[in-house]
Amino acid sequence: MLIRPGNRANRTVTGSTRKTTGTTVVNRYPLGVSHRPRAFIYARQSLDRSGEGAAVDRQVADCRELAERRGWDVAEVITDNDMSASTGKVRPGYQRLLAAMRARSLEHAVVWHVDRLTRRMLDLEEVIGICEQTGVRLSTVTGDLDLSTDTGRMLARILASVARGEMERKGVRQRRANEQRAEAGHMGWTRRPFGYDRTDGQVVVVEEEATGLRQAAKSVMAGGTLAAAARALDAAGLPTSTGGKWNVKGLRYVLLNPRYAGRVTYNGAEIGEGTWPPIFDITTQDRLTEVLHDSARRMQQGTEAKYLLSGVAQCGRCGGVLFATPVGTGSYRAMAYRCRVCFLARNLGRVDEIVEGAVLARLQRPDAAGLVGEPEDVERLRHEVGELKQRRDDLAGLLADGLLSASAVRERSSGLTKRIADMEGRISAALGNSPVAALVGAADIAAVWSSLTVRRRKEAVSALMTVTVLPAGKGQRFNPELIQVDWRVSDG
Repeated sequence: MLIRPGNRANRTVTGSTRKTTGTTVVNRYPLGVSHRPRAFIYARQSLDRSGEGAAVDRQVADCRELAERRGWDVAEVITDNDMSASTGKVRPGYQRLLAAMRARSLEHAVVWHVDRLTRRMLDLEEVIGICEQTGVRLSTVTGDLDLSTDTGRMLARILASVARGEMERKGVRQRRANEQRAEAGHMGWTRRPFGYDRTDGQVVVVEEEATGLRQAAKSVMAGGTLAAAARALDAAGLPTSTGGKWNVKGLRYVLLNPRYAGRVTYNGAEIGEGTWPPIFDITTQDRLTEVLHDSARRMQQGTEAKYLLSGVAQCGRCGGVLFATPVGTGSYRAMAYRCRVCFLARNLGRVDEIVEGAVLARLQRPDAAGLVGEPEDVERLRHEVGELKQRRDDLAGLLADGLLSASAVRERSSGLTKRIADMEGRISAALGNSPVAALVGAADIAAVWSSLTVRRRKEAVSALMTVTVLPAGKGQRFNPELIQVDWRVSDG
């Protein structure tokens, strides 16, 4: 028997067997004093629904049997579980195998089928190049591939092309099946949505989770923050459907999802009513959409604004933004608006006093109504949105009756959805002007101003004016003229 160079017969590799899901798995086996060819096994599956890696284990068992028949020592077993070979994303196990091949740490790479190694021609060409450079042989349980010959390389390319074509056909079939389920009003998911589950094949409401969602919706519509609603869900012991904690982005997505109002969506467009029980009624869903799309609303982590002009006022020296900052020490310590770039600072209380006085004086003038844009008839817009949604719902009936094709329904539904989005945007814009609208024309403007939260006052200031704090000479006392107010709408 041929003894290969490198004095491998004098090396002993020891180790243990271990199994991990979703990561590289390396099993080392004692070779003892052996001069048999070294083989690495690579196994992969794209989707592991059970999390047990059963398909990978079966591949490894078949590859071991092949190596044993050929008289090869299995030095390492490398797997990529629950990882696709067609997306181009990094597979740690695959990269580990290529590195070992480049280092000539093996004579044979064993896979169950070439599509377990790669489904992309680009990756296959890389493997072919490595095999040509190093002499490593690729063997498959379903048939040997000798990449050192033109026939072997041609066969490998054909197999990779066939695998790619089958993957694309599978994708087309899956998309069409999803489309048909949506048209029939069925809810599809790859991960259980919060608030729902399946019992005997039927979608049912998980009442405890649904109650938590309704409370979150009520809180948000009443002016509460998403962060506060997320904390309430966590405090109630209602984790997300994946078992994690809630965050602002995730809760916003759930509250805006038409699924919870019993609506079917496909590729982002609503196409009709679902067959499952809704958690929100349509009115609640529409109101949530208005509130969460309000341009004045910010997805913040629940911290309440404390200072009127912090992050709003501009520095007249460098053009930066001023933030509320404590300055001085001891009895001279006070809050100031300070620039973080050039350190210009002004007393916070005095600046607030000047700006608030300017706002109230401006709003008391007879022409104050001009500060608010043309008013929208929100109720009329809501009525029109409702009619458009009904027309969109009717398309599903026309499809079921064979009066319209699926492509025609999609086209018309897309047009209606765009019109609905435009009108909902106008509603949100109208509601977003509420801080100024509430002040203009009020019998007691100062009282209404005092009743607003600091955040709402900040929104009013930002809508009405730009505040710039100008630099002063050294040692100069506070001068109101150094607080410059530029109205966004003409004051004169």
